[in-house]
Order: sequence, then C-alpha cells, then structure tokens
Amino acid sequence: MSRSILYLDDEPRQLELFAEMFRPDYDVRTATTVVAARRLLADRPADIIVSDQRLTESNGKQFLRACAQDYPASYRILLTGAARVGDVLPELAGGVIHAFVSKPWTEEEMRHVLERADAHLKPHARSRRPRDKGK
Repeated sequence: MSRSILYLDDEPRQLELFAEMFRPDYDVRTATTVVAARRLLADRPADIIVSDQRLTESNGKQFLRACAQDYPASYRILLTGAARVGDVLPELAGGVIHAFVSKPWTEEEMRHVLERADAHLKPHARSRRPRDKGK
C-alpha cells in the first residue's frame, strides 16, 4: 500500500499539478481550505501532510502546528514562496515541520523530499488514528 499524502493549498492548479505528478506513487488527497483538509484528515489520517504557507483563511504554520498535535506520526512539509528558513526555524527545531520547500519547486526536488518522508516514516507505524484528546 502506498503512503498517503494530504496537500492543502488555496490554488487549485497547484493541487492538480501535484496530484498528476505523484498520484501514481502515492495516495494523494487535496484540499483548498483548512476546514476541508481537517475533514479529510478526520476521515482518514495522512502519512504525509503538505501545506502552502499562504492560505486564504489561515497559514500553513498554524495548520501544521495543529496537525503535529492531532497527528504526531505524520511527516509535515511546508511550502512557501515568501518565507525563508529562518522564518520557520522554531517550527523545524520543534518538530512541527519536518521539511521546508521553497516555491516554485521542481518535481525532482519534491520527489527527494517525499523520499525523505518515506524513510522517516518507515520505522514508525502509519498515522492511522489521531492522538486521543480524551474524548
């Protein structure tokens, strides 16, 4: 079974391109809003969560911070065209974000990041369930 990826971006064309490139090798689901992404994750958690930094109603760091709490076994990737590594250093150091990718990215760059994610996830169980919040 292939790894699952949830990709959040408010630009539908970016989602389409990503899905076209990686759907043969991964179970790719996409969302254009944080609400839709949360619904998809609640229905079926993803092994890899990719988020653009600039979102209409939020930002990628906030979304991935919530994902780190709710789905700690996931591998989280932030995409951005504006921020620099220094802007996300606390999130990288704290394990909120595992990888940072500058836009525009190439297919080769993204494949390399996804291979790193796969290597990171191999020793860990797949993120089947969210962390129990005492519900």
